[in-house]
Amino acid sequence: MSHPVRLPGTDVPLTTLVDLCRARATAEPDRPAFRHHPEGTTLTLGEFDARARALAVRLAATTPPGSRALLAFAPGVHFAVALAGCFYAGVIAVPVPSLAGPGARAESVVGNARPTVVLSTAGELAELAEAALGDLVPIGVDEVDPRTADRWRRPPIGPESVAYLQYSSGSTGVPKGVTLTHANVLHNLALIHQATSRPSDGEGVPRPTSLLWLPQHYNMGLIGSVLEPLFSGHDVVTMAASRFVRSPYSWLRALSDIGRVDTAAPNFALELAARRVTDAQRATLDLSGVEMLLIGGEPVRASTLDRFHDTFAGTGLRRDALVPGYGLAESTVLVTAAQLGDGPVVLRVDRDALAAGLARPVPPGTNGRRLVSSGPVPPSVAVVTVDPATGQPCADGRIGEIHVSGPSVGAGYWNAEPDLSDVFHTVLPDHPGRRFLRTGDLGFRYDGELFVTGRAKEVIIIAGTNHYPHDIETTVEGAHPAVREGGVCALGVDDGSREQLVVLAEVVPESTVDASRLAQTIRRAVHVEHGLQVHRVELLCPGSLPYTVNGKLRRADCLKAHLSGALPRWKP
Repeated sequence: MSHPVRLPGTDVPLTTLVDLCRARATAEPDRPAFRHHPEGTTLTLGEFDARARALAVRLAATTPPGSRALLAFAPGVHFAVALAGCFYAGVIAVPVPSLAGPGARAESVVGNARPTVVLSTAGELAELAEAALGDLVPIGVDEVDPRTADRWRRPPIGPESVAYLQYSSGSTGVPKGVTLTHANVLHNLALIHQATSRPSDGEGVPRPTSLLWLPQHYNMGLIGSVLEPLFSGHDVVTMAASRFVRSPYSWLRALSDIGRVDTAAPNFALELAARRVTDAQRATLDLSGVEMLLIGGEPVRASTLDRFHDTFAGTGLRRDALVPGYGLAESTVLVTAAQLGDGPVVLRVDRDALAAGLARPVPPGTNGRRLVSSGPVPPSVAVVTVDPATGQPCADGRIGEIHVSGPSVGAGYWNAEPDLSDVFHTVLPDHPGRRFLRTGDLGFRYDGELFVTGRAKEVIIIAGTNHYPHDIETTVEGAHPAVREGGVCALGVDDGSREQLVVLAEVVPESTVDASRLAQTIRRAVHVEHGLQVHRVELLCPGSLPYTVNGKLRRADCLKAHLSGALPRWKP
């Protein structure tokens, strides 16, 4: 790392995540740090540290440093103990969803990471058949005796030791494990802390409580619910993602109850909350204490920001608390974020020029496409957009593939074919000696800001022009009330001679709409808004489209299911 990371507000140097955990626990052992909502289970920093050290003692007697441990937990405080316990033992953590849920993805992760141990709660482990665990040694972290913590000894690790493997959400294919070192994660924590700075930092006021419902095995959830609170020195409240999905109001209600608070969510969560929270529920909320809502994990839509703020402005929610950001697991989590307190930066561009790969600003009121900035590029990070055809850096306003370089970028994919990890070692002109990560995301730089337009592999190219599936899906969702919110997938399907647009749309339960008229309405809306002809509209039963646990469409699986005819068709 070019500059040593120090614990915020101190001169304490941090070289590993063990240093981070120990520094906080030693300084404030009695401070409540982790709480799960609504059960109220709480751990102080001292309890967290003692249980993590005791777990490390158990791990050291079971598996050597450098081996992998599967972390498979239902939402709660035990995940934080397991993660720190792995750090304390020099064991590489491999977070996955609870094994009590669907196991296909966990099986592929196990095959790639080859762990020797599985960590969970005793209750969750008891629900599993022996066959589900295979040769993995099970350890119930809640049954480890914290009185054995005094036997702990620091592991033989350093900044470049692997801390954990962050597996992808699987939204674009088979999960791949990003290899993240202690140095990678510490740099990103410092980056997040700086990117989310606020005037009260300089006044010695602690950061507010954070509330997170994002899955803890997911990069935003892992950092946000465990490591960032430790780094910044504030407490965190977690809740289950399933609770939010059932009732978006529960998230906002918890924010209202806490008062001064930070939170984070993907774009779809804001959309869901704006649509599902009732007027009566909204009347009970006070969101004036929300200092920051970090929005990332998928493209952020200007229309969603408007709808969310307009819906909840009456509760005291400030627009300048909305902070769009960009990041990915391959760079730990965060790359850029808008400046807290400035409000989202929105650029209106010409639609036709954008389809041709150029962001050309147009005056307000013009029928252009509005794009949301993901913020300025931090000094410790290099971001270059590159023309995929020539390999040359793009000028400002020209769309290219986003390349990222900096200390947060991981070493590669774990146990992967060399061509997969090549994306971490791209060399660009005018940047000698730097390795760049090819993100697979498209975007452009403009006036010092980074704008992300979509995934390169997901772009639909028809008649030589580029169309982003998120835009088409937004149009379809708004075309008719019978289209289920969040239940649309736009695909480019090659018929052997050209790419054609296919729209998969779930229909709301108990709808009596005429199927042919609904399909015609969808076609008309897409044609008017995008100038495209929809080759095929498939109306589906609610819940047919596959999603990741953090709300992303599994587009590769959608395409496969469409081509095989496996999606259940809706009938009136």
